[in-house]
Amino acid sequence: MSAPVFEGVVLRSVTTGDLTAIAGWFEDRDTRRFLGGPEWPDRMLAHAERSVGTVFRGARQIGAHHYLAVADGTSAGYVDCGAFDRCTAYGGEGPDGPIILETIEAVTGSIAFVTNPALRGRGLGRAMIAAMLARAELRDVELFEAGVEPQNTASRRCLEAAGFELASERPDFEGMLYYRWRRDLVKRETGSG
Repeated sequence: MSAPVFEGVVLRSVTTGDLTAIAGWFEDRDTRRFLGGPEWPDRMLAHAERSVGTVFRGARQIGAHHYLAVADGTSAGYVDCGAFDRCTAYGGEGPDGPIILETIEAVTGSIAFVTNPALRGRGLGRAMIAAMLARAELRDVELFEAGVEPQNTASRRCLEAAGFELASERPDFEGMLYYRWRRDLVKRETGSG
């Protein structure tokens, strides 16, 4: 008998009380390798409070959202979305500051996600991303982007299943591949708007 596929996921804002449960997921070998260790969620939540209004790699951060995914009453995943006033492609640091290789003038959500290792392989990541894309507080985000290490096949497949497209076959300055999803493309394809 195969494991159930998660279609419905509810997202709620992460609280500091959730961090203990989430931290255990970051003990997982793949999560630690590709995202970070158990301190990562606490660090991201603390950083979010300071980052809104600051400029990072040529884009001003305008929002920070952290969600706990709940499926069938179980804490099932975590998704993080930092919102920026534009999308920039970073090319390292020059004598005058960051080298920006590309700018897309679109409000951009930069996402990271992790699923509870015990629940992987059931469509949970795709369902979490779909739930995040539908959040009312993110309705003004036009472009969503996720940086993924080329070896992270599971996250790459998850993003593709969620409708994200690879922006470039070549990794960036830091060795990451970027996947993008544009709200306006979905509106044109579905005829909604």
